[in-house]
Amino acid sequence: MRRLLLAGLLGLVAVPAAAQKPDAVLDALRGRPASLLDLSLARLEGFVNQTGRPLGFVGWAGAQDGRIVVFAYAEEDPATEARCRTIVSELKRAAAVHPDTGEPYRPASAWAGLFSYPGLDQFRVDPGWDETVDAMFEIRATVGTTGDGKGVVCSSPLLGRDVSIRRE
Repeated sequence: MRRLLLAGLLGLVAVPAAAQKPDAVLDALRGRPASLLDLSLARLEGFVNQTGRPLGFVGWAGAQDGRIVVFAYAEEDPATEARCRTIVSELKRAAAVHPDTGEPYRPASAWAGLFSYPGLDQFRVDPGWDETVDAMFEIRATVGTTGDGKGVVCSSPLLGRDVSIRRE
């Protein structure tokens, strides 16, 4: 009986809890290519965070209901509408969109370029590709903690002047 117990314990010690095959993990991930949408969203997220970090906010991006949504968050107390509007304005400015007029400085925003690729015949898909992409962007900025009515949430299309504000 002791020999069985000893053999069982040695067997547990000899076998690692999980097989460690880092090359297999990396190969499995390499074998599943990300889509151009995934890559574009990652590029946009990097752009948003490069803009936001020095200004005290972080961000991420996702596709939702036919829109490309940029989420930005600043943890501040008290949360103010002015701070929320500033985040929206700074994101528009970084995207090369005039925050007051809501018009891009060039035919399309800087963000639209993050969704363009040389190997993709985007103009066959949509002759107004960049303009269509620009129309899909929405900014949602949150300042403070929501759920208690003290947080502020601002939403705005990238193009245009409208900014809706609500307390959550």
